[in-house]
Amino acid sequence: MGFKEMVTGFDTPGQIESDGGKGYNLKELTQNGINVPEGLVISSEFYTAHYPAPPDFDFEDETALADQCLEMQRAVAARPLPDGLIEAVDAFTAAAGKDETWAVRSSSTFEDLAGAAFAGQHDTYLNIKPGDIGIHIQKCLASLWGKHAVLYRRHQGFSQEEASMAVVVQRMIKGDVAGVAFSVDPVSGDLSQVLLEGNWGIGESVVGGEASTDSWVVDVAAGEIVQRRVCEKFFQYVPAETGIVKAEIPEGERKLPCLSDSQVLRIAKKARQLMGIYGAPQDMEWVVEKDRLYIVQSRPQTTIPARFTRDESAERFPEPLTPLTWSYVEETFNTSLEYSLDLMQVSLPTRPWFALKNHYVYGNQNAVQLMALHRPIRADSIDALIEQIPQIMDQYAWVMDLPQKWLRDLDRYLLKMGALGGRDLDDLDCERFQAYLREMFDAVTDYFKPNIAISMTQSFLTRTLLGIIEQITGDSLTASDLLKKIISTPETKTGQINREIFMMARMAAADGALMAALENGGRAALGRLDEFEDFSREFKAFIGNYGHREISFDYYHPTWAEAPEVVLDLICLTASSDRMEDPRERELAARDEQLKATRELYEKTPETMHFFLSELIRMTLNFTFLDDLEHFQTTRANLIARRAVGAFGRAVQKNTAMEDPYDLFFLTKEEFESISDFRLEASLLKNILERKKAFLKAGESEPPWNLDGGDEAPVELTGDTLKGIPGSPGECEGEAYLVRGVADFAGMPENSILIAKTTNPSWTPLFYKAKAVVTESGGPLSHGAVTAREIGLPAVMNVHNCMAALSNGDRIYVNGRQGIVKRG
Repeated sequence: MGFKEMVTGFDTPGQIESDGGKGYNLKELTQNGINVPEGLVISSEFYTAHYPAPPDFDFEDETALADQCLEMQRAVAARPLPDGLIEAVDAFTAAAGKDETWAVRSSSTFEDLAGAAFAGQHDTYLNIKPGDIGIHIQKCLASLWGKHAVLYRRHQGFSQEEASMAVVVQRMIKGDVAGVAFSVDPVSGDLSQVLLEGNWGIGESVVGGEASTDSWVVDVAAGEIVQRRVCEKFFQYVPAETGIVKAEIPEGERKLPCLSDSQVLRIAKKARQLMGIYGAPQDMEWVVEKDRLYIVQSRPQTTIPARFTRDESAERFPEPLTPLTWSYVEETFNTSLEYSLDLMQVSLPTRPWFALKNHYVYGNQNAVQLMALHRPIRADSIDALIEQIPQIMDQYAWVMDLPQKWLRDLDRYLLKMGALGGRDLDDLDCERFQAYLREMFDAVTDYFKPNIAISMTQSFLTRTLLGIIEQITGDSLTASDLLKKIISTPETKTGQINREIFMMARMAAADGALMAALENGGRAALGRLDEFEDFSREFKAFIGNYGHREISFDYYHPTWAEAPEVVLDLICLTASSDRMEDPRERELAARDEQLKATRELYEKTPETMHFFLSELIRMTLNFTFLDDLEHFQTTRANLIARRAVGAFGRAVQKNTAMEDPYDLFFLTKEEFESISDFRLEASLLKNILERKKAFLKAGESEPPWNLDGGDEAPVELTGDTLKGIPGSPGECEGEAYLVRGVADFAGMPENSILIAKTTNPSWTPLFYKAKAVVTESGGPLSHGAVTAREIGLPAVMNVHNCMAALSNGDRIYVNGRQGIVKRG
C-alpha cells in the first residue's frame, strides 16, 4: 500500500479498521453534509507496517509494566516518518493556506466505539503549525502505548497485539465558544432531551472537566430550553503562537451565558440530526466561530440511565409474576439479550433490561427506543440502496444463516426436554430435585440465547421492508397495505393450532348434544367427553400435541395439559360464533393477495433490486415463521417446570404446613435452592405467605405505567376519548367486554368489543366473537394487531389504562385507522 492510499481526506469513504474511531466518524459526518473542518487521516495500516509489535506486558508488576510501556512509546516516537508520508500531509495542508494551523489527533482502531470511548487515553495536539505536524503525528502514534491506554484496553477486553493507531490532521477552528452536546440527556435518561455544555474559547476546558461551564437541557421537538444553568466562568483555553494556553475570562463576561438561546437550539438540533445519521445517541464536540457552527467530533454515548415503563413488558408480561418464575426467566432473558445484541452487532448504552415491582415486570423503555433507532440500511433513495446492497449482504450474512443454525440446535433442545419430561421424580432427594431444575433451566437458557435476536430481527426486517416499499411507492398507506399482504403467512404453529381448533369446533357445531355439553362450561364437559368418541379422540390427540401451551407466561399457572377445560371453552367460543370461517379458505385468499401484492411491488422496482428484494421478503417471512415457532418450543419448559415444582412442593408439605405445593413459586431462586431435606425454614414460609398475599392483590388492580411515577396516563385522554396506536383499519360501535384471563373466555358475548391487557396466540378464537379489539399494550406488529387484520376487525393497540377506564357493557366506538376509542 502506497502513501497515497494511506493518507485520505474526509471526503473518502472510511472504515474503523483503517481510520480508527475518530477518523471514521469525521469521514461519516463530512459525507453526510455536516459542517466539519476539513482534514485527512493517516491510516492504521501505516502504523501496522512501520512499527514493532508490543511485548508480552507484565500486568502483575506495576514497575515492569510502566517500563515496558515507556520503552514502546520511545521506540515509536524515535522512528522517523517516511518522506513520502510527510510530502502527502504537506501537500494537503499547503492547499488550505499558509496561515492555517492544525489539530493533530490520535484515532485508535478501538476508540470511539459504542462500548468503549477511550476518552483521554490517547494524545491530541491543538493549534499546530504545518512544519510541526510530523513530530506531533509521531507523538500521537506513541500514545498508543501509554500505560493508562494499555490498562484501559486490558480492562475492556481488547487485544494489545491487535491495537493500532490512525492519526487525524484537521484544520484548527479558533472558536469563540466550544463544548459538548449529548443527543440524549445522560443524567435524566429522557430520550426527548439534549444536554449541552459549553465555555468561552476552545473546548479543552469543557472536555477536560476542569472548568465551570454553562449547561442547557433542550426539548428539540418542542423547540424549548427546559433547563439552563449559567455559571461564573473564570478561565478558558485560547490559541497561542503554537498550541493553546489557559487564560482568564474578562470579568465582564464571566457571568454571561457563552451561547445565545438561538445558538443553543441550533446545536441541540444538530445533535439530534447526528443521532439520526448514526442510529444511536451521540456525544458530539462542537465549536462556534463567528456564529458559524462546526462539529469536530462525534462518538457514541456509552451510558444512558434506564427508564422503566410497562410499554413493552405489558405485552410480554401482562400479569403479575411469581418470584421463582421471574428469578429463572430474568437470568435467561438477560443472557439472551446480551448474546443477541452481540450477534446483531448492536451496542446499547443502557442497563439493566428489566425491573420487578409489586410482582409486575417493567422494561427499560430507553433500551427499546434506542434499539428502534438502529438502522443498518441508511440509504435514503433507491439508487443509494442499490449501491449499498453488496455491503449489506456481506455484513448481515448472519441473518441468512441464523434460521438454519437455530433449527439445527432445536433438535438438541427438544431431545433434552423430552428426557427431562420423561424422568421419574418420585425417587429424587431434595438436592437432586434442585439439580433437576437447574439442568432444565440451563438447557432452556442455552437454547434461548439467539431467540431474542430472532424476535428483534423479525421486527427489524419488517420495518426495513416497509421503508423500502415506501421509497418505491412514495406513499406510506399504500406501502403498509402492500406489506401486510406480502408478509401474511399462515404457515405457523399458531396457524396450525387454530386450524385444529376450528376442525373440532365444526364437529361440535354439527352435534347438538356435544354443543350443549360444551355450553355448560369446559370443566363440566370434561366428564362427558367419552360420550362423543370421535371428538374425544381428536381432543386427546390435540392435548397430547399441544399440552405444553401456556395459559399464562408464569409457570405458576397450569398449561393446557393440566387445564384442558380452557381448550374446550375456546372450541365452544369458535363453534358458537356466527362468523366461524374455515381457516383454509382464508389462507387461500391470503396467498392469492400475497402473490398479487408481490407482483405489484416488483413491477415498480428496478430490476437490479429484484434479487435483494426477494431475499428480504424471503427472510422476513422466514423470521415471522421462526418467531412464532421459537415461542411455541420455548413454552415446552412451562409444563416441565410446573410439574417439578409441584412434585417438590408435595414433598415439602410432608414436613411443613404449606397450604399449596405450588406455593414454592413465591420463593426466589436463591431461596428455593437453599431448601434442604424438603423442610422450609420459618422465614421462608413467612415470605411465601406475605408474597402470595401481595401477588393476589396485585392481580386485582392495574400497576402504575411508569416505575418512576411520572406521567401515569401516557395515553391521550380527552373527555371520553382514549387514543392509542392504530392496529387494524376499520370502525365500529359495540359493547366492551374485558378479558383479564381464561376465566373470562366463556362469558364473552357475540359481537362484543374485546378489551384486554394483551392477547396471545391461544386467545385467537376470541377474535371470532369480537367485532373489534382494544389492548393496553402492543403495536402494529403485536399478536392482537396481526390477528385482527387477518380476520378483518378494527383494532387499537397501546391504549394505556383502558382496563381501568372501561367497564363491561360500556358502549364504545373504535376507529382502528385513527387509533381512537370513544366511550358513550
